[in-house]
Amino acid sequence: MSIQAHVDSLAEKRVQIKEAIAVESARPMPDFTVITNLKKQNLALKEEMQRYFVMLGGKNYNASS
Repeated sequence: MSIQAHVDSLAEKRVQIKEAIAVESARPMPDFTVITNLKKQNLALKEEMQRYFVMLGGKNYNASS
């Protein structure tokens, strides 16, 4: 798997995590432990993506979206 394919895979996982956060947050009584864990996973993926962009010689990647 190329680095770009791996980064694309990480980006897709981040989209899925963000959707899971939105679903959990919309519940009448959201489980904030679940939300916190999902946000930690999202941040870890973002940081991993940034490391790959540095390896590729790119500038800082703004993965805030």
